[in-house]
Amino acid sequence: MSLIVLCSATGAPGVTTTTLALGWVWPLVFPDRRVLVVDADVAGSGILPGYLQAGVPAGMGVLGLAAERAPITPDAVLEHCVALDPSEDRLVLTGITDPAQARALWPVWSGLVEAARDLGASGVDVLVDLGRLGHRHEPTLLVEQADVVAVVLGSTLASVSGAVSGLRALRDTRGPGPSTGAVVVGRSDPYTPGEIARELSLQHLPVVAHDTWAAGVLSTGGGLGWRFERSALLRSARALATGLMAGVDVLVPGAGS
Repeated sequence: MSLIVLCSATGAPGVTTTTLALGWVWPLVFPDRRVLVVDADVAGSGILPGYLQAGVPAGMGVLGLAAERAPITPDAVLEHCVALDPSEDRLVLTGITDPAQARALWPVWSGLVEAARDLGASGVDVLVDLGRLGHRHEPTLLVEQADVVAVVLGSTLASVSGAVSGLRALRDTRGPGPSTGAVVVGRSDPYTPGEIARELSLQHLPVVAHDTWAAGVLSTGGGLGWRFERSALLRSARALATGLMAGVDVLVPGAGS
């Protein structure tokens, strides 16, 4: 299983953009793998009204899975996804638009954890956009069972301070170790990645580029092409994908040997 969760501790530092960028580059970095991006932000989706332009058939996504009231199998998960490309290497399981809908989703998160094991074995890695930590209906099971969890933050004092608290809580839940880390988005202003890493007690802190144009493509849709593929955002996402999967490999006996 490869279940990777991205979240934030404060504000809106770019969790959705980072997750979508990872989802786009994933099959390019790992040509033998497909990827499923799960929108698990219980405060409300940024993917559905943004990148997908609300162009999703009725009955799809996490709400469609919940409505089935049936065991959540890998096939059921895939049937409720939206493909982002003709080859269906990039899939999205869309989320909710109203936080009130989150109350009914606990069986979905539980089933998704189990389904992710079989999906991983069949070549589909799962990336989760969890949104901001601390929501009353937060899918904590995804956090507890993920192979890797990364807090996405900016370089501002408020964002770094929040990430310190968020990482402490995650480490209390998941235990210490390299499977719980962080990603900084944007320019080194006012703090550098090295300074932030020391504050977070991390040996390494990946950086996702500040790229307004490419981020706009992922937030509003359209504009795909050679310029997008070569953008600073996607180049940094490639490096991040490699680092996250390396974190997964550390947890798998014999991986990479």
